[in-house]
Amino acid sequence: MGSADKLAVAVVGMVCLLGAPTASAVEPVPEKLVVPTFDDSVRSHFTVVRPILLDYKFGATFFITEGFEFKDDKENYMTWEQIAQLSRDGFEIGNHTGDHKPVTAKTIGGLDEQLQVIERSFKQHGIPRPVSFAYPGNATMPEAFSILRKRGILFARRGGSPEFLYKAGRGVAWEPGLDHPLLIPSAGDARPNWELADFQRAVEQARPGRIAVLQFHGVPDRAHPWVHTPRRQFEAFMKFLKLERYTVISLRDAARYVDPKLEPRRAQEVIQDRQRMLAAKRSRDNFRTPVGKKSQKSWLENMVVYHRFAIAEVCAATGWSDSEVKAALERFDIDLDAKPPSSKGRLRVLPYPGGRHPRIGFRDGAMRPQRETKVSVFAPWDGGGYVVVDVPEAIWWNQVEEGEKGEKGEKKTKRELLYLAHTHVPTTWDRKDVVLEPLEWKRFSKRGFKVERTLPNEVSFGARVVSKDDAVRMELWIRNGSNQTLTGLRVQNCVMLAAATGFNQRATDNKRLTSPYVACRNAAGDRWIITAWQECQRPWANRDCPCMHSDPKFPDCAPGQTQRLRGWLSFYEGTEIEAELKRIERTGWLTGRRSSR
Repeated sequence: MGSADKLAVAVVGMVCLLGAPTASAVEPVPEKLVVPTFDDSVRSHFTVVRPILLDYKFGATFFITEGFEFKDDKENYMTWEQIAQLSRDGFEIGNHTGDHKPVTAKTIGGLDEQLQVIERSFKQHGIPRPVSFAYPGNATMPEAFSILRKRGILFARRGGSPEFLYKAGRGVAWEPGLDHPLLIPSAGDARPNWELADFQRAVEQARPGRIAVLQFHGVPDRAHPWVHTPRRQFEAFMKFLKLERYTVISLRDAARYVDPKLEPRRAQEVIQDRQRMLAAKRSRDNFRTPVGKKSQKSWLENMVVYHRFAIAEVCAATGWSDSEVKAALERFDIDLDAKPPSSKGRLRVLPYPGGRHPRIGFRDGAMRPQRETKVSVFAPWDGGGYVVVDVPEAIWWNQVEEGEKGEKGEKKTKRELLYLAHTHVPTTWDRKDVVLEPLEWKRFSKRGFKVERTLPNEVSFGARVVSKDDAVRMELWIRNGSNQTLTGLRVQNCVMLAAATGFNQRATDNKRLTSPYVACRNAAGDRWIITAWQECQRPWANRDCPCMHSDPKFPDCAPGQTQRLRGWLSFYEGTEIEAELKRIERTGWLTGRRSSR
């Protein structure tokens, strides 16, 4: 295998791999969801924080340690009876280790015992076994994950670092499905000099799909003055949450919206991706706000009627607030409970609206999937769900290195991504600090959509997707407006199966891979989804993420030339898959000429 092919395989792995169990059914994360947490067993948690939270009927998590002067200094630290009372009040009591030593290579061997110290004290005082943990001193390491899971920990909170320096007290919102549930960032770490504006900056990150986890210490905190929060300030912060109608819960109760079993295989990649975007001052928001009544109505029907989005998902897709979505639904008389028109015997294609990760629980790899080149194809069976087709998901090319020549004087090239429908793997344009404008599908016929883009080097590409009676016909083209021949134009087109009823198995033995056809059968074995592309170079499927690929390669494209590829997607009900593939072959889709056989 050549170096270019090795790079391609490596990127494919980053784009499509997943290392977690299938997500259980959880509710979409609504806007304005906040989790206040309180560290270090400080006495003011009971005397000051408790009555304020009870008055507002807010939830919270108190992380308990017996470190510092806990056992001897009851002027500054709670008693176990006070901690038990917090639990009886309905607040969550979490684990912060026995002695508050940071989790490092030197201390990791003793972490299990440190957790058990707190567990034994909880049991002694009638407090439920903890399911949440806060890293002492916000020091983390991945080796802690297995130990925490062994002790029954579902969620673990870190600080705002490394995205922001510790001294800044700043952080980022938790992005469920991206962030590892044992590596949850703090949106803000309260400091003595915090004003209301600092608090607002932290909690206003709680948009649909994100949770603002707040880190407090004492209110006041005489034992730890560098993280002290004045009472008056804290009262103002909590009043703001109440007046602005934030939902305030414990970390434990986030399980209503977050599957704690959903773990990215590469937790640090999520953080690094976020760091890159912050450094480049690029927004991590991925919504598109529809403009005009016609567009608004069309997208709402797409999301609510066909894709069955909850209000929180509509908010995430559009950037609208909860109240704006409800007002728009009423304005256009769209019922959240409306049943979509029957799909029986008919193929329907719609642009994928975003707002919901298309892998739906199989999320590792595509960290920030753009709506961009995705369309949904609805199965021709009632209740059959839909597949999401990314056409293209990625295009590789051999980029000419300016001024570089080989031993024989030929121009040197390097393998690069010309385009990627995600953000976490750098493309040619990312390396040049060029931000591409978002794409939108446009309807060109009653049953057809098209999309196209012109890149900064005057290379254009586009796709057409048309729903026919028997199949979805696809076309992918690339046009070379540059002065150099384009080579190595390998394409990745992904068919994501997770939302198709009966097709979300994490397996490859349910796939038939014979170029150019890739077919997947459902769990019952009586339905199939089939895809194929001209010039298929690699038919494959991902074991960990239910998707399938018939990935083609464009011929080399000279300046001024346009190259085209045909694609196919169909649904088959039956068990004779070989006969069905022969039937598809006779349609002539591959050559453009129908077979006479």
